Amino acid sequence: MDPADASAPRSFCGVDDERIHTFGLLLEAHARLTQLLDADLQASDDISLQTYEVLLRIGRSDDQRVTMSALANGVALTTGGVTRLADRLEKAGLIQRGSCPSDRRVTWLSLTDTGAQTLEVATQHHLESLARHVQSRVDPADLPALHRSLDVLRSDPTEPTEPTSQDSP
Repeated sequence: MDPADASAPRSFCGVDDERIHTFGLLLEAHARLTQLLDADLQASDDISLQTYEVLLRIGRSDDQRVTMSALANGVALTTGGVTRLADRLEKAGLIQRGSCPSDRRVTWLSLTDTGAQTLEVATQHHLESLARHVQSRVDPADLPALHRSLDVLRSDPTEPTEPTSQDSP
């Protein structure tokens, strides 16, 4: 580098690539929305967004129960992270553990009555928060394309499956 150009901004190969920019926008949007939605749930229901997500996934699942490993895959936590989270939610009386009679290695999580009630009340507040922070800021005509794009991005690229809205968070 020429010493006369020392004040010139340094350019790295590829940092201005559109793919990096797009992914950066996705990460920043996720971080910002997570902060806003978490703060709203903390204020309205005294639960975190992560707690709400666990209650929601259990409440929406078949038979209203999920395995620890399925939950770990769905909320992007390690198995150990889900175990610690489940410990806290069980202690708070929101979920309960149950064993699988056909496979002792499997632990099922289900909502307690308190957990179901918390989910029901928090969902109303969360819907208001989503309307305020997401729906009101995205043109309604753009929502179908956004849904399709996010659905594609969240799926496993090695498994060609038909995405369903039932599986979404």
